[in-house]
Amino acid sequence: MDKINLIRIFEYKLLNKMKPIKLLITILGITFCLLGAGCSKPEPGVWKNDEIAVKKRESFHDMNTELFDGLKKNKPGMIEKLMSKELLQNTGLRRTIELCSVRMRSGKNTMLDEYYVVHDLKREQKIKSPDHGANSYYLDYQPLAREMYTAMYTLQDGPETWLLTTVYNKLDYGWRLTDLDLNVYTVNGKTAVELYEQARQKYDKGYLIDALSIIDLARGASVPNVMWHYNQQPKIDSFYSRLMKKIDETYPFPLVIKQLPTQPKIFRVFNQNRPEGSCPMIYYISKFNVKDSAAVKKEHEDVKKVIGQVIPGINQERKYVYYTVFNGMPNWKSKKIPHLEIRDVL
Repeated sequence: MDKINLIRIFEYKLLNKMKPIKLLITILGITFCLLGAGCSKPEPGVWKNDEIAVKKRESFHDMNTELFDGLKKNKPGMIEKLMSKELLQNTGLRRTIELCSVRMRSGKNTMLDEYYVVHDLKREQKIKSPDHGANSYYLDYQPLAREMYTAMYTLQDGPETWLLTTVYNKLDYGWRLTDLDLNVYTVNGKTAVELYEQARQKYDKGYLIDALSIIDLARGASVPNVMWHYNQQPKIDSFYSRLMKKIDETYPFPLVIKQLPTQPKIFRVFNQNRPEGSCPMIYYISKFNVKDSAAVKKEHEDVKKVIGQVIPGINQERKYVYYTVFNGMPNWKSKKIPHLEIRDVL
């Protein structure tokens, strides 16, 4: 049955039941929809960045502008009307807004990518990113509604870049923010994939623990939001497993610094965030009382000279290495642990 005949059937059924003016409005509305002039559902598809229709994109940007205003001011009340009922009930929402406010202080906020998606079915979706070279990724998620819009912004905060992800869905009561996510995107100016490549280079030089400290940073930056998967992620995971096996075979901890007569013992090496970026931190045990800072620092001058032999590469291609000196294995349950922290400028 064609559209014109459908219109006539509706006209016949309504003719004797409605007042003339109301009847005319109803018939015009039905005709408008059946002829596809404005009531048809959008066709399924994925539109990225400037592929999104200009007017639609502008309306999405208006929502994010309003959202950003509330986030920067750390005022949840300003943006509650943008949020879905479920998001408003999220107990961690206020903390996320507070962190967004902190990370947005520099004002260096840049759009990375945005997507407008019309889903055909409520099944798992995998959407490829625009071409970002080695940093290309895909989004993997379960649709919440037929129409979704998501935008990702990089926020520069000191030496780190954070990714702010906003997700909107068209619900029964209109477009609403359904998810707000904030996670690390780059560390020391490098993405997870770029850190992975740097770690591989260290591995090839035999700098195993240095490679481990870098791949740990990569793993920490590998999930900028819950939907995100780097194309290179399987390689990162495989490399990490291979590296850990090699380190277990090569370095039995604690590492005794046999080059020194006092033989300090290194029992932990890890990354620590500092104002100047993420730097290696080395914990070691000294026989000198940490309260005698002069004696500990004198010994440490010798530690600096040989650390590259004990942990190859740890003092290469970076500005700082931090050390914390103890007199024995620390009791982490204690509120006060005697120690002395030293920073080496390379």
